[in-house]
Amino acid sequence: MTATEVNGIAVVSDEPRQAPFRDNGGNTVYQPQTRVLTLANGSVVYGCQHCDYTSSNPNSIRPHLGKHTGRPRKGTRTTASNSLDLPLAELMGRLDTLTAVTEDRDAWKTRALTAEKRLKQLRNALGVAE
Repeated sequence: MTATEVNGIAVVSDEPRQAPFRDNGGNTVYQPQTRVLTLANGSVVYGCQHCDYTSSNPNSIRPHLGKHTGRPRKGTRTTASNSLDLPLAELMGRLDTLTAVTEDRDAWKTRALTAEKRLKQLRNALGVAE
């Protein structure tokens, strides 16, 4: 559903945007989700194929398209408010998992530090430089 009017001005033409590059064969590449909208007054704006979002900047459409995917955007984390929406039993299960992982990490860290200490002792006894 592309916009049918922008700021009260009717859209008279709706076409896919031609990409600013060509493919390896020299053929024109189109960006079908970014629409070139020609308005009744002759001006051109760019729009989203999925909703009525429009902009005079063609480069602002591609980031907007991320709103139409079902997956979280890169760098998005679960916030505390999302965690608070979980049932208590699931939160307690996650806490138990976190505790087990933390204890396991600490045990491996202790083993690694002990191994490094013994390796240093062996190198000193053998006279090997580090």
